[in-house]
Amino acid sequence: MLPMILSLIALSLMIILHEFGHLLAAKRCGIRVEEFGLGYPPRLFTIATRGGTRYTINAIPFGGFVRLAGEDDPHVPGGLASKGKLVRFFALVAGPLMNFVLAIALFTLAFMAGWPEATEFKNVMIAGVAKGSPAERAGLKVGDLILQAGDRPIESPQDLLDYVSAHLGQRILLRVGRGEKTMEVPVVPREHPPEGEGPIGVLIERMPSKVSLRRYPFGAALLRGFQQTVVVAFLTLAIPVLMLRGLLPGARPSGPVGMFQMVASAARQSVATGWWFPVLQLTALLSTGLAVANLLPLPALDGGRIFFIIVEAIRGRRVDPRKESAIHLVGMAILIGLMLLITFYDIISPVPIMDWTRLLR
Repeated sequence: MLPMILSLIALSLMIILHEFGHLLAAKRCGIRVEEFGLGYPPRLFTIATRGGTRYTINAIPFGGFVRLAGEDDPHVPGGLASKGKLVRFFALVAGPLMNFVLAIALFTLAFMAGWPEATEFKNVMIAGVAKGSPAERAGLKVGDLILQAGDRPIESPQDLLDYVSAHLGQRILLRVGRGEKTMEVPVVPREHPPEGEGPIGVLIERMPSKVSLRRYPFGAALLRGFQQTVVVAFLTLAIPVLMLRGLLPGARPSGPVGMFQMVASAARQSVATGWWFPVLQLTALLSTGLAVANLLPLPALDGGRIFFIIVEAIRGRRVDPRKESAIHLVGMAILIGLMLLITFYDIISPVPIMDWTRLLR
């Protein structure tokens, strides 16, 4: 139950803060705000009415909305459409901007709580020991780390191969790590080993990287959170192109149901492990994606309305509000239809769920 609640909170937070951004900007610019609601209608009750704005609680306990006066009608006093270009631009861009701020905050928290980073080990690990070989007689075991051969540090399989090849038939001393212990093991490499075994009879490989959580101080975490948000924003723009070119096989858009499935899975693993990176990072990714999507120049979205403001600035006169309103209405119908289709696919074919715990195995 707790993961489900966390998922609803995470997804609602993105939407509520988006709408809250519009609310703050509108209030700042003197745009009349008719209603700011938590959840979606039907309305349950009104919390308060302040400055001509009704603050409400609604029946569907998810997300929220803001209703600005005169969004498409410039003749409504104090309405959005009655304001100048810069004021309208600021009021519209404030929603996506708030999602970027949320993403930076969540990425910052993720870096402070513990960000998984790979620690690369330069040592060589023994992955196999041949029977009857010099290595077996010397007591070498699978999992041992070869740290040094003679006076030469061993940082790669090639280092060990070169050293052993230069000392065939001679006694060499290997410094070996086994658990918490370090020991010196004498070995005599064979000049004529059996085929496929090698002079000392070991199968070696570079020790695999280990992923651990690194906790950053606030300043460094904030900087990395900002950088991560910028990277994700550009990646979000690139994903549709990569999908069309077939470079992301199996990838497809996700709607509210798909996003809920992903966040619920991340929240479930965060609750189970006490490791908050999954839910923080995923919510930050989705918040960035929501910001970028809303800025796309598509009708009915914030970016679509901003596009008309840009056209107005270039033409020197406004697009007929009735035509603009009709375009946004058609765009909204198309977006709703597309969202329903995506939601249908999310239900019949749930999005793949990432096993976040594998990062630390």
